[in-house]
Amino acid sequence: MVTMPQSALSILRIAVPILILGALALTLDVDETAKALSASDPLLIGAAILAVEVQIVVSALRWRFTSARLGQPIGLSRAVGEYYLASLLNQVLPGGVAGDAVRSIRSAHGARAEDTGGGAGLRVSVQSVMLERLSGQIALFFAAGIGLLAAPLGLGISLPSESIRLVGIVALVAVLVGLGGWLSARFAKGRVKTFLETFGPAIRQAFWRRRAFLVQAISSLTVVFAYLGAFAACAAAIGQPIGLAATLALVPLVLLSMLVPVSIAGWGLREAAAAALLPFAGMNAESAVAASVLYGLVSLAGALPGLFVVLPWPSLTSATISTPKE
Repeated sequence: MVTMPQSALSILRIAVPILILGALALTLDVDETAKALSASDPLLIGAAILAVEVQIVVSALRWRFTSARLGQPIGLSRAVGEYYLASLLNQVLPGGVAGDAVRSIRSAHGARAEDTGGGAGLRVSVQSVMLERLSGQIALFFAAGIGLLAAPLGLGISLPSESIRLVGIVALVAVLVGLGGWLSARFAKGRVKTFLETFGPAIRQAFWRRRAFLVQAISSLTVVFAYLGAFAACAAAIGQPIGLAATLALVPLVLLSMLVPVSIAGWGLREAAAAALLPFAGMNAESAVAASVLYGLVSLAGALPGLFVVLPWPSLTSATISTPKE
């Protein structure tokens, strides 16, 4: 199996968004997009940033719950701080998962030996981060699927038959994956069996036992609604409110584009998806790109508190106050 060198992959993640944004600049009226951004309502931008804060804090609580279920408890302030740092790194580094890798390592380093069993700390930490992210992505896919099916009802959009066929294919794949997982659990051998023996109990603890599913579902859907609220606020901030139906039906599809790991924080991919989808809600492509760009900037601004986790800030408690001699 041929794999792409890490350096080439990093270059690809930088080049792809630049090429996509360049293509959009050549095909759209850049002046109209810039004008929409410059006239953005600061109050609505503040509301969008507030939605980002809700998203990050609730995600941190979801991670804390997942980690505790796996036997690696994390303090509340530490969980929130580490999640802010991971979110900030994901915003500025290629791939979208670098921050999560750092979160796993820092969490394992800070875990108490008696809670994790020594060398098992990193393994548990990685599992908790992976499962926490998986919980959020399942909720986003669920919201996107519901939105795609409901679009004809809420927006009067006549979706092409290919879209409906795609939903059916995704549903069939999900069923087959579930069936494959069950068969693997019953008859697995070798590496698959080893993986299931180590990761299977973690999945059960984090998603199923003691009604964990309810906590995961409620927290993940809350995060998704925070995503949607932030994007809707950005659209309203540029003077192009898209309404509840479009927010629920189209915005999840726009945000799903950010999961493709060939960009930095979804830049380029998100703007292209917005330009293609949001005109169904009555927004022109230039305004759709402006809303998407503003969403990217708001997401970055909302994650900036992560700087407080790593930068040395002066503390009054540690400062030495000298009094003049008489």
